[in-house]
Amino acid sequence: MKRFVLGMAALVCAAGANAQRKAALYDSTQVEALNEIVVKGVRTQKNAPFAVANIKKKELNAFSNTGKELPFLFSQTPGVLAWSENGLGTGTTYMRIRGAGDSRINVTLDGVPLNSPEDQCVFWANMNSYGSLLGSVQIQRGVGTSTNGDGAFGGTVALASAIPNQKAGGEVSVSYGSFNTFNVGGKFSTGLLWNHLIFDGAYHETNTDGFIHGTSGRSGSYYGGLTWIGNKFQIRYKNIGNFEKTGQAWNGVTAGDNDMSLMDGTYGINTGIKTYKDMWNAGLGKYNSLYEYLTGYEKDANGNYPTARYQLNDGSYWNKTTDNFWQNHNILSAAYDINDNWSISGSLHYTYGYGYYNEFRPQNKLKKFGMTYSGVKKTDFVRQKGLSQNTYGFIWNANYKNDAWDVIGGMSLQEFDGNHFGYVTYIANDDVRKKYMSNGDYKYYDSDATKFDGSAFVKAAYHINEQWDIFGDLQYRYVQYESNGINDKFYEEGSSYYNQRLDIDQKYRFLNPKAGFSWNLNNHRIYGSVALSHREPERNNFTDNGAKPFPKAESLLDYELGYTFNNDIFRFGVNLYYMDYTNQFVQTGEKSDIGEDLTTNIKDSYRMGVEIQGGVDVTSWLSIEGNASLSQNKIKDFDEVASVNWEESFRTIHYDNSTLAFSPSTILNGFVNLHWNGLQAVWHTNFVSRQYLDNTENADRSLPCYSASDANISYTWKPNKAIKECIFGLNFNNIFNRRYAANGWVYSSIVEEYGHPNENRYYQIGFIPMAGFTMMGNVTLRF
Repeated sequence: MKRFVLGMAALVCAAGANAQRKAALYDSTQVEALNEIVVKGVRTQKNAPFAVANIKKKELNAFSNTGKELPFLFSQTPGVLAWSENGLGTGTTYMRIRGAGDSRINVTLDGVPLNSPEDQCVFWANMNSYGSLLGSVQIQRGVGTSTNGDGAFGGTVALASAIPNQKAGGEVSVSYGSFNTFNVGGKFSTGLLWNHLIFDGAYHETNTDGFIHGTSGRSGSYYGGLTWIGNKFQIRYKNIGNFEKTGQAWNGVTAGDNDMSLMDGTYGINTGIKTYKDMWNAGLGKYNSLYEYLTGYEKDANGNYPTARYQLNDGSYWNKTTDNFWQNHNILSAAYDINDNWSISGSLHYTYGYGYYNEFRPQNKLKKFGMTYSGVKKTDFVRQKGLSQNTYGFIWNANYKNDAWDVIGGMSLQEFDGNHFGYVTYIANDDVRKKYMSNGDYKYYDSDATKFDGSAFVKAAYHINEQWDIFGDLQYRYVQYESNGINDKFYEEGSSYYNQRLDIDQKYRFLNPKAGFSWNLNNHRIYGSVALSHREPERNNFTDNGAKPFPKAESLLDYELGYTFNNDIFRFGVNLYYMDYTNQFVQTGEKSDIGEDLTTNIKDSYRMGVEIQGGVDVTSWLSIEGNASLSQNKIKDFDEVASVNWEESFRTIHYDNSTLAFSPSTILNGFVNLHWNGLQAVWHTNFVSRQYLDNTENADRSLPCYSASDANISYTWKPNKAIKECIFGLNFNNIFNRRYAANGWVYSSIVEEYGHPNENRYYQIGFIPMAGFTMMGNVTLRF
């Protein structure tokens, strides 16, 4: 750490000496405007009729010291929910907007799509320091304006990198907190060299033991940038990389509420345990079945259930299930402010990604891996599943603006190719191992995929008069997805097993129109919009389907109506929405072999609600803020595929107007912000209502509501010219030590012979809990 700080200081000093010989700096407003040209194509125009939350650079920089992934900052805005597998907010992290999951949220960085083209997700697992690299974030809820990449079915997150600093400088930061969570990072800028050139960079890393057993890990990111600035022209190259090696806990902390005789030794806990709080009191609050297993159902002398680690043939113990992932983004962008009316921008981008996870599979059936051996049905395995990805593309935007018109046109072309692979790296049974691993690791599936995504749009805002603005937006999108090879699912034919063969070649053509208005008078504003969006199936929708016919594309018609009021003291806003889905993918009740929820198209479903925001500046040093999201999320007609006798057979059960899973009806956030001189203290309380774990609206198979409170305190000291700022901070999380689960899964089965009819099913719940009270201290030095 000492060498890191000294090296950073030396680099900054050398750059400072160079910077003293440069000409006058460019106007910061002009440089900011050039940076905005790059992202204008994916962000809303002034007074656009959409529900928007903006996060500024100061908030992003402060958050980067926590080591948490960005979704936890986004969750302070209306309708956003975030959780992490290790319970601390670091490592593998997920988010939802209006109940819609990661694969339905469009994310861009400087206009470049970040969503994995196949899974349509962003891997929020190694991006903990992006906050220090960003200048702003805009979150659009609902369909929003046209963007690049996958269709937005819950929201859009547009990340914009910070403008390079024209003055030489840098910063280093160190944070340490509960569960040995350690975050270190730094960034620098050479300042303006030779009147035009700036080189800047950053590196951040987080290490943690994790709250849940077996979730220790290391993740981080790095950035290197080179910028050429002219009076009206800017070229910028950015290389941004991410890495992680973190213990996984996707099974969560598992429980069931029925007789022990019905449990298998991997998951069984105790009769009557129905909530995560009950599990914690039983001594199983950090139990992770990917890392350990229960050895009995009687408590030990300390009142805990005994657990043990998985043991291999050589007597050693399986360490933990780890996810290993690397990603590198290359973005070359140019922006040209031609004159008072015209500006253009273009970007070339290339992303490489590679990752895999290793997992111990105790007493798995041989047929899960397409194997057979006389007299052997089950044994222990270790499998490795991975992927490689290459994504490259081109983006172009042009903007015409005068006193009445603001017109933006653009296009995006993106090509993706990827490979999915799986190996068996360990088999406990000697005979089976000799048959299948005599030549090394056994490859049990391998498939390739390509995807082309091209789109073009034009959006226009017309300023009729001082009160009225109207908006129109039209996007055409063409997608072609191909995949071939063999998948990791097997079919039985006689006494042999064969891989599911992939032969996918699907083309989609989408036309996405949007229109709206905005009315302004003094401090009042009323707006409304109607937007249509389409979304192609993701890879799992095809592979889970098993056979043709292929799944259908989804469509969403989004209606938004809002009102805002702002003056020097008060801020208030209310937004009404109705999101009408056709062929939305929802869970059927069936699960994959790693517990993933299988999905199917349903014809009619909707999300409707109201989002409220408010704030008041009580004094010059005290403000109170709050937001609320109240919603109904329904499937009009749903057929559940219910397990019978632990999947010996299945039964279809129909529901009318059931609630969509993982869609809480209420999300509340409240803030008290005290800021005086260099002191800032923020109190935040969050409330999330009940979440159903399947689409049957059964309270037994749900997560109870929860509330948690955090407090962040910082003090900024400006000692001298050499050290411009010294910031000391303390973060207190879940102050009242609430025991709750922010997400989870459920397995249920109708087992009538054991007294479990449909009304009282046998079930197991996997909880994804968040840690109790934790704290972290941090120090940041800026030069």
